[in-house]
Amino acid sequence: MDLTRGFRDKLEKYVDLNQKITVKMFIDGKSIYDFCCFGIDTKGKLSDDRYMIFYNQPQSPNYEITYTNLGNTVEFKIDLNRLPQTINKLVFTVSIDGTGTMSNIRFHRVEIVQNNRTVAQLTMQGMDFHNEKAITSIEIYRKSVWRFAVVASGFNGGLKDLIHFYGGEIIDEITNLKPIQQKRTNQKTISHGPVILKKGQKVNLRKNKTKMGEIIVNLNWKQPEHRSFFNTLIGTKGIDLDLGCLFELKDGSKGCIQALGAHFGSLDYPPYILLDGDDRTGNSVNGETLRINGNKISQFKRVLIFTYIYEGAADWRETDGIVTIKCLGSPDVIVKMDDYDDNKIMCAIAMLENYHDETLSVEKLVEFFNGHQYLDKAFNWGLRWVRGSKD
Repeated sequence: MDLTRGFRDKLEKYVDLNQKITVKMFIDGKSIYDFCCFGIDTKGKLSDDRYMIFYNQPQSPNYEITYTNLGNTVEFKIDLNRLPQTINKLVFTVSIDGTGTMSNIRFHRVEIVQNNRTVAQLTMQGMDFHNEKAITSIEIYRKSVWRFAVVASGFNGGLKDLIHFYGGEIIDEITNLKPIQQKRTNQKTISHGPVILKKGQKVNLRKNKTKMGEIIVNLNWKQPEHRSFFNTLIGTKGIDLDLGCLFELKDGSKGCIQALGAHFGSLDYPPYILLDGDDRTGNSVNGETLRINGNKISQFKRVLIFTYIYEGAADWRETDGIVTIKCLGSPDVIVKMDDYDDNKIMCAIAMLENYHDETLSVEKLVEFFNGHQYLDKAFNWGLRWVRGSKD
């Protein structure tokens, strides 16, 4: 069914409300676009920032709403039955990040989908707008039953202005790992704590129109507690778990940063990645850290973060490895090594990829391999490998 501006109807006429629905949004234009779903209360305000779902917060607290980025298309999967009563309306918007106006787009399409079948769709063109920087596309709301309405209206501000319009506030920075609401100011981006990725899930670090600064990738782990008396007596070392990465730059250069072979890299020169040091014990408070020069984002194509066991038997389950990715203004991104294969010595933890030369996307992998060559082959890196040592 083709929708037009001002259309309203009961949602149950088109979908089974006991099943998830998907709101798919696509825009054809030359700008960078941010898609967002605002969960609004009965007062028309975003009273709970956790129900602002977008690239930097891709799911609601109980996964009633999830966001998937497919480039200029995004999908919001929604389970209306699980939404709290405090959420009275879902508002779907798209806004321009940077220059341009909505009058410059070729078209914008919104679809309501269930079981891979489009039950209703709305198409708008650039001629429908003037100098607006955002569009409020559709709303799904409660009025005795779930209904939906076609707004198809331009909005003069961008994402930041939409946030303020719906009563949201923006916090300055996120520095700790506790999943609690941070102090509010009128600054950068919304978050309530770290983003803990699921396997295969992808999120973007904070976008910045100027510079990103350093991106910190930290590995923390611990020695297994149950070492045998015999191993202790003869002085057998515990697990030496090392952090490293494969990198590929846009100029085609590729390589590996790791303690093995003393390939520690550089922040100021290619590959713009530096390994701080080598914790051979697992007892260091700071763990091991890779630093990525975020001001050189446009030089990067992709970075594969990995860890491997240099010494000791594979015992991933007891190392309790956690990788934390920090970027000023972004929530910390947490990748837990919560999948295990104790027969293999190397783990691909996360893939970082260039996103429009503005930021990096982060995808959780946690896949295990028998060594560098197998990791390389799985991700088509094409490097030549020789045996190395840290001594």
